[in-house]
Amino acid sequence: MRHAASPRLASVFVTPDQVPPVGGPVRLLPISGGPEQRGTLSDWSTSPAGLVATAVVTLDDDAAATLADQPVWAHLQGAGGAAVVLEALAEGTAVDGELLLTGVLALATEQQRAEPRADIARRAQLRGRVAAAARTIDLSRTGARVVLATDAALANLGAAADDQVELVVEVDAHETVTAAARVVRVDAERSEVALSFIDLSEADATRIERAVLGQISSDREQAGATSA
Repeated sequence: MRHAASPRLASVFVTPDQVPPVGGPVRLLPISGGPEQRGTLSDWSTSPAGLVATAVVTLDDDAAATLADQPVWAHLQGAGGAAVVLEALAEGTAVDGELLLTGVLALATEQQRAEPRADIARRAQLRGRVAAAARTIDLSRTGARVVLATDAALANLGAAADDQVELVVEVDAHETVTAAARVVRVDAERSEVALSFIDLSEADATRIERAVLGQISSDREQAGATSA
């Protein structure tokens, strides 16, 4: 029996250039925890009202068995390069290695980025010429924007565009990610630094993505509760 899509998420409609092409890559991240799995999009459709998306994903048999009957975040790549993230239940089909995903459209879309980004505050430390306490303003699998406590801390850090620094960020109460990063820009008036991650490991990228998608999902749930 096919489960109904979760009603708690407000809808984000996918524009024509964001529709994921059949044959494109899919990353599946189990919401309850566990490693990310990768597959290929075999089919994509939406309901007549455009509120529900259905995707068929093909993976290897073991990965499909691991994810069957679990809620997942599915990251798909739109035809125009946009990121589309679906929150859905992964159900096995009669075909080995195939999962059926049904979810409310969509948890997140990003028109100009390949990865979703969330406004998320986490304690962090930025290490350049010296180490400085910071907190994230936003975060994604590919980078972050952080604010330092004081103008003096930013000056002491001595970071400028294209410098390489290290960011330590508490993605949740039990996990910390340490990532090499390139400084994209510095806003001295706001004591902010924008960063792009360098050679982030898959394990750390998954930890960051779980924090980001969890924040987006929580924000959407709260927005739905407020408007109800």
